[in-house]
Parts: sequence; structure tokens; C-alpha cells
Amino acid sequence: MPAHARSLRLGLLAIALFGVGWLGSAHGQASSALRAAPDAPAPALYGPGAVYARIPARDEYGRDQLAMFRAWNPDPVGNHEANLRAIQPALARVVRTAQAENPGLRFVIGSGRRDRKLQRRAVAWGWSRTHASSHRSGLAVDLWPLDAEGRVIFDPNAQNRIAVALKRAATELGLSLRWGGRFRGYKHMDRSHFELVSR
Repeated sequence: MPAHARSLRLGLLAIALFGVGWLGSAHGQASSALRAAPDAPAPALYGPGAVYARIPARDEYGRDQLAMFRAWNPDPVGNHEANLRAIQPALARVVRTAQAENPGLRFVIGSGRRDRKLQRRAVAWGWSRTHASSHRSGLAVDLWPLDAEGRVIFDPNAQNRIAVALKRAATELGLSLRWGGRFRGYKHMDRSHFELVSR
């Protein structure tokens, strides 16, 4: 086949392929490459399953809070079981018991055992006040409520129900818990935080 005939066929093929997509778009029909809604958020912005879609984009200091949450725990639902295994077994039993006895109350471990680096980050971000946190030894856990779609939501009512469920489970297991919702002098308290205490 002569070179000019080959070029002509390739040119016609390109026009046919791109022209159909352009015509479909021009007549209000999205081409296959443009089917996603233009205002749909990028999946990475809110994490897997849009788990952080209910978290405000900015915190009270104007920082990119979504980026902070993704850096802190990229997949709180997917990491829940691993976080349970990392904390002290007695605390894990309390969490599991509370979840088993309250199936309609959905929550995950947002933060469990922390290494030195992670604890420093928590202090730097203002998410903790101390470098000597009970999280370091796996004696503390931060529990994040989930809505019906499995998205993290920091609703005080849900956090209070989680606290009641955990206190009840700890009592049944003969253990004592300290709840961050009772912390004094901490802005909005620390409703997500629970730690084992010796009796």
C-alpha cells in the first residue's frame, strides 16, 4: 500500500474515533472517557470508600485536615483488625465485646498503639498533649464513629453511646476504663479516647 494511502486511512480513522466522542459530548451525551461527573470528588481525597467524606476539609487553624487524617490512618475501616491486634489484649477484648453487644453502633479504631514518631506527630498537630501517652504501650485507643455508609463522623451523641458501650463492656470484663470525654481543660474534651487503668 502506498505511503499516502496509509496516511489517509490513519487520518480517517483518527477523525472517526475522535469525532464520534466529540459529537457525543456536543449533543449532551458523554463519551466513554468523560462519563464521570465533573464535580465528583477524586476518590483519593476522602480515602477508601470515601471514609473521610464527612470530615471538614479544614480544621480550626486552616490546615488541610483531610490530608492529616489520610496521613494518620489511610484506611481506618481496613486497618481496624490490625489495630485491634496491636493494642493490649485486655483493651482489645473490651472493644470487641462492645462491638458484639451493640451491632447497630458502628465504630473503628482510628488510633491504637503508637510508636515514638507517631506520638510526636500527634503532639505537633495538637491531637495529644503528651509524649508519654498510654497509646505508646497499647493501653489506649481512639474510637471513631461511622455513619450508615461507613464514613467517619465525629458526632458527640455517637461518641457518648460508644462511651456507654465501652464502659459497660469493661465492667462486664472486670476492667476499668478512663474516657477522654471526662478530661478537664481539653478543648471539646477527647471523646474518642479510651484507656485502661489499673484498679
